[in-house]
This record gives sequence, C-alpha cells and structure tokens, in this order.
Amino acid sequence: MVLGVAMAFAALVAIGRLMPQGGYDGLRMGDDSMAPFSPRGAAVWYEPCGAERVHRGDVVVLSTGKPAGAVGVGGRVVAVGGDRLSYQVGDRTLMLNGNPLAEPYLPAGSQPSVVAFDVQVPEGRVVALGDNRAVAYGHDFPNGRPGTFNTADIRGRAVPKPDWLLVAAGAISLGVLLTLVGGGLGLSALITRRRARTTPA
Repeated sequence: MVLGVAMAFAALVAIGRLMPQGGYDGLRMGDDSMAPFSPRGAAVWYEPCGAERVHRGDVVVLSTGKPAGAVGVGGRVVAVGGDRLSYQVGDRTLMLNGNPLAEPYLPAGSQPSVVAFDVQVPEGRVVALGDNRAVAYGHDFPNGRPGTFNTADIRGRAVPKPDWLLVAAGAISLGVLLTLVGGGLGLSALITRRRARTTPA
C-alpha cells in the first residue's frame, strides 16, 4: 500500500514539474470545426512556438486578442505566404500552386470547400482552415473566401498528447491499484489475526 501511495505521489509531482518545463499547454475545442482531428469538447495539446516552426499541414493555435492573452485553435495551415490557393465547385481537392492538395485529415466523404475561390496569400500571412469545412465555413471564409492570419498571431502548433503525461497517468493508475490491493490485503490480514485471537484453543 505504501508503494502505491508513493508511486501516485511521485507521478503527481512529475506532472507538476514537467508541464512547465516541457513547454506544453492545452485548451478545449468549442465546436466541431476541427473534427475528426479534435471534436467539440476534446482537449488539444500544443507546443508554444512562433511561425518559423509552423509548416503546411500543422494545426495552429492563434492569439484571439479577446481577452488579452487568450488563444484558440485557428485551424490547419493549408497555404503560406506566396502560395496561390484555389477551388472550383465539383473538384475533389483544393489546388495549391496549380497542384492538387492532398488532405487525408478531412472527414470521409466531405468536400474540401463549400464555395469556389482563388486567393494569393500575402507574405507574412497563412491560410488556416478547419478540417470540417462545412462547420468552419462561417469563420474561415469571411466574404466568401478563405481569410488569412498574420504569422505574428501564431502562438503554437498542436502536438500529440505528450508521452510523459501518458506515463504519469499510467503510474497514477498503477499506484491507486496497488494502494487498493495493499489496503485489501492488510484488512484481510487484520481480520484473520483477530479471528485467531478470539478462536478457543
């Protein structure tokens, strides 16, 4: 039982120390614009970083400015400064610089856009769209065409759940299990001793 308590306590201490040192933060999705990658209510872990570490295909976290310091999932980067991004209704893919853009992360059977467009992305800006284009259309397509974000507003990129968090969670679970097992065995031993004392010779 003591071992179980010690393991759980050590895991909690590790989480407290590693979260700030590992440089990871988390937030929750407020809608289904990034489903199935991250549906409404799901936690999104992200690594704080600047635009220099962001590439096409990355899911970015952006500064919202309301309130000050607030961040939100901006979408998946599909085009960067200097790119030309276009779509014609009926096409199976977006076109990036004249070539079909493979987007394996889109929901099965969905369309890459709900409207036709043709945009040239200015330098210093990116196009980041929700994977669920039908849900994301309202905020990703102002004036009927993809909006762009200033790269200075990028605060990080989404990452898989950190490995150390999975290990710590496993250690806590094992610690709790050992505590319960140890407590049960201890209680059983105590009952056995008491019975032995009260049983006539």
